[in-house]
Amino acid sequence: MDLKLIIISGFKNGGLVNFFLKLINMNEKLDSYLVEKYPKIFINRYESVKNSAMFFGFDHNDGWFWILDQLCDSIQHYIDMNNEWNKIKISQVVADQVKEKYGLLNFYCHGGNDQIDGMISLAETMSSNTCEFCGSTENVGKTNGWIYTICKDCYDHSNERISYLSWGKNENSPNEDIIKEIRKIKLDKLNLK
Repeated sequence: MDLKLIIISGFKNGGLVNFFLKLINMNEKLDSYLVEKYPKIFINRYESVKNSAMFFGFDHNDGWFWILDQLCDSIQHYIDMNNEWNKIKISQVVADQVKEKYGLLNFYCHGGNDQIDGMISLAETMSSNTCEFCGSTENVGKTNGWIYTICKDCYDHSNERISYLSWGKNENSPNEDIIKEIRKIKLDKLNLK
């Protein structure tokens, strides 16, 4: 896990403004994989900060990679198939920002339609019961204070930045076996275990 402190300096209203942004980004290999696999969705990944918040990358840990990969695969397939076979075209989804907020995956974008909004909502809901650090769906809970969705094993082995927060198990988890099987199939297919 990389913890980065980026200082962006600029002038605003004639004065110097410093923005301190603490970012926890997904590993570079996974980041590159998504950008290369879904170039239409992540076309703004390397744009300047003035043009897109994707400049900051995927602002969450590696555990949600498989959810994000499945979401993007579903979105792009749906758009491509619809636009090939239907008269009413769906505008291309372009990611504006992908981050963790309040312990959930947040996928901000423009383009798409109601069906794509539903896919995004499902992915964001799945993240609430998936460890942000390892992707486990077993014994997942949340910390209080700074909210992380984290399994008990990752919490027990976490650094001082997380371990001082108290942890509680999620009460309303979906069937863990179903989520585990989906994840296993996806990782086997990607060969990224």
